[in-house]
Amino acid sequence: MEKPNVEILESILKEGLYWAYLGRPNEVMPFLRGKFLQMSKEDPEVVEDILRELEAFYQEVSKLDSIGKREIRKLRIYRDLLVNALWGVVR
Repeated sequence: MEKPNVEILESILKEGLYWAYLGRPNEVMPFLRGKFLQMSKEDPEVVEDILRELEAFYQEVSKLDSIGKREIRKLRIYRDLLVNALWGVVR
């Protein structure tokens, strides 16, 4: 099993947030889906559920006028959910 790199994961999720804010919330999702579902051999349904919620979050962000602390906190929750689902590590 791959060693978790939480900082890279968080950077990827922030990039998704950036694209969502620019009005293109689906730019990062195909990459995330492909990579994370490939890594989630034990329970891909859980990862798929998290990714569906993350996609809905990015859709919400695309309609906002600004990104604040609330959105960053939610992004970190998704990061922690993915880390736990993929590697069984809670940060």
